[in-house]
Amino acid sequence: MDAQNLSNFHYGYAHLVRHWHAGSELYAGGDALYTALDNGWDIGETVRYDEHWNSGGQCVVVYHFELTRGEAKMTMPVITNPFVRRLLTELHANLVAGREKKAVKKAE
Repeated sequence: MDAQNLSNFHYGYAHLVRHWHAGSELYAGGDALYTALDNGWDIGETVRYDEHWNSGGQCVVVYHFELTRGEAKMTMPVITNPFVRRLLTELHANLVAGREKKAVKKAE
């Protein structure tokens, strides 16, 4: 899925450069996804997502973007926010729910 012109998706991230690596962070933000797209990575046709529910009934959605750049591939788990939701809508992404909803335990 080609991101086309990134300026169409969110002007606020245009000045941010945010590198992300799976070895240093479990999840990325929309700014790291924007930086990857700006650096030539392309989003795959399907985006898987997981819902993480805490005991207060609040849900956090994590989207797992399959990114490619030439022969290189990576999966970037991105915590949802308005930019990410808008990007998925604009790209008409094929969203696939994860296998199960995950309950998050509170620290005691």
